[in-house]
Amino acid sequence: MSRQFAPDLQSPVALELFQPQPDVLYSLDVAAHLAGVSRRSILIYCRAGLVRPVLQGPYGVMAFTEEAIVTVRRIERLRTVHGMDLACIKTMFDLLDEVARLRAELRFWRDR
Repeated sequence: MSRQFAPDLQSPVALELFQPQPDVLYSLDVAAHLAGVSRRSILIYCRAGLVRPVLQGPYGVMAFTEEAIVTVRRIERLRTVHGMDLACIKTMFDLLDEVARLRAELRFWRDR
């Protein structure tokens, strides 16, 4: 008996990438698991200023938002697929932030 492959049917064993929930904070371990990276990688990205954790409690325990986890996934893709180093990624993120700021300023002046 041969099996036919039907590309339009989803496999019952196909994995879906878990999407973090908005307005939920995740521990370092959970964030690393959800992003598919090591704890050490996330700490390096935090130290480089690429990811901003939320500091909780009197001891400054790090927690991560949905946005932070998506950013870690993005950094990993830039590093592994495009071969960018952290300095290039930081520069790119800074430039994207500046473009967003300038667009907001332009919208402000246009709406006046």
